[in-house]
Amino acid sequence: MAADNVAKELGLTRVREVQKEKLHELKGLRQEIKNINDRVLQNRPKSMDEYISKMKAHKVEVIPTINKANQLQGFRVAYKGVNLKASEVDRSMSGNRLIPQISQNRSFTRLKEVPKTFQVLDKTVQLSSNLSTKIAKELVKGAIKIIRDTGIGMGY
Repeated sequence: MAADNVAKELGLTRVREVQKEKLHELKGLRQEIKNINDRVLQNRPKSMDEYISKMKAHKVEVIPTINKANQLQGFRVAYKGVNLKASEVDRSMSGNRLIPQISQNRSFTRLKEVPKTFQVLDKTVQLSSNLSTKIAKELVKGAIKIIRDTGIGMGY
């Protein structure tokens, strides 16, 4: 924040501005990728590999980000020469939202706990602690929404 304020005072180009500008310029392309993602998810892929191959059939390459400790940290997408973090395309495409959605496509029950490992590109990888925490938050939000929507335990 201090560096950002100093840059502002000195009239320098700030990283935030550059990032915002880049995302604004790519708005149409980001929307195309999001639309392809939505169509692929409508077909309820049963695994991450199936999701990746269906996206690839639409010319969108989904690239898992795996660190040196063999932990999945998220995804990047490459489309028409542009490479972005999936969450930069749309928040719904972040790993913590995509993984639970695809995981629960395997069965009709809602995902109840955070998976410890995940199968991607025929490799079993662990989820990074950051990604696991975010998935846990998404699951809790989903449970709260179900309770709120159905009125369970609300004394109605």
